[in-house]
Amino acid sequence: MPTILWQDISSGALDRCQLDLTPDGLRLAGTVLTAVRGDPLEVRYLITTDEKGLTRRVELELDGSTHRVLLADGAGRWHWDGGPDLTDVAGSLDVDLTVTPATTTLPIRRLQLDIGRAADLRMAWVQFPGLEVIGSEQRYERLAPDRWRFSTGDFQAELVVDRDGLVHDYSDLFRAVAYRP
Repeated sequence: MPTILWQDISSGALDRCQLDLTPDGLRLAGTVLTAVRGDPLEVRYLITTDEKGLTRRVELELDGSTHRVLLADGAGRWHWDGGPDLTDVAGSLDVDLTVTPATTTLPIRRLQLDIGRAADLRMAWVQFPGLEVIGSEQRYERLAPDRWRFSTGDFQAELVVDRDGLVHDYSDLFRAVAYRP
């Protein structure tokens, strides 16, 4: 089970993530220690996909007290457990958590693009600490076997990934400081 420790280059925040690959899909489980507007924040996440790599469940725990579950049907419908559909993210197949680079693994693994190919995606982008979920248009372009270009709006980053799709270098945002295959 690959385990990685990332550090946010600008803030020093840490994120420890484990990737578990099963015949039924994958699981990304992690803990982020960060600061949001000067307040310390601990985020625990557990993301599960189906066998096609489509995000189906996102469990989030903030500071050991707030626990929320975001559910997806694999066809682009999202809702908080027990809540109404989140129409702003309709059509999204993947989740993107602002506090971690872990979620870039989801489209990278699911898309399996050939080098030189790109895909435009709509993501369910979860903001912290308020857990707002908004739509985000994103583009993933495969540059080499271990390199991708990620872009959204005016922002671009080059991602260096391992064979499992875990990011080891995320331009000037995140870097892996420890890794166990």
